[in-house]
Amino acid sequence: MGKRWWVILLPVLAALAVWPFREQFTAEAIAGWTPGQAGLAAALLLGLYVLKGISMVIPLSALTAAGGLLFPYPAALAVNLAGVAAVQAIPYLLGRRGGMPETARARLEGVVSVGAERPGRTVFLLRLGGASPGDLVSMFLGAAGVPGRAYFLPGLLGSLPRVACSTALGSALWNIGGQRFWLSMGAGAAMTAVAAVIWRLGMRKQKSGM
Repeated sequence: MGKRWWVILLPVLAALAVWPFREQFTAEAIAGWTPGQAGLAAALLLGLYVLKGISMVIPLSALTAAGGLLFPYPAALAVNLAGVAAVQAIPYLLGRRGGMPETARARLEGVVSVGAERPGRTVFLLRLGGASPGDLVSMFLGAAGVPGRAYFLPGLLGSLPRVACSTALGSALWNIGGQRFWLSMGAGAAMTAVAAVIWRLGMRKQKSGM
């Protein structure tokens, strides 16, 4: 491993530190911990996003929903997008710096097989479809050498609709089953379906060109 040992050790140590508290990372609990002052609340939430990017343990949906509970919608969306950008950047940069275990690489090696000549589109569709596990996908894309220009902006644009829905869902958590709740859930499912259709069309086009 040489000098790259810390790339693997850092996420492992962070995950071990966070794991005992994983059940406490719900949107309601996070909103309850957060100070009333908006600037401090945003800073704490962004700190949790960074911790999620390193540890890969905290549920991303809980953080975006907490943003919806804490702030008015425009501010919540801005904070959540900044946090999601950090979550996507950290595993990607770790992958670029130190690679990833061969077993994980083997499981994810098909991620960039479709549209390899257009990695930005691939990243966009992965984010739009909510590819999971997202942190390992990010690390793999970094280890696979996907350029930053094809990763950061397309990834954030692909995540934007889903983050917007999750943020709206967060503000509707107290009304489970209400109209906004089902609209947010339905929109997320629709985006996954659209990304899957585009992905399959790309696979068919690739096969027909072989």
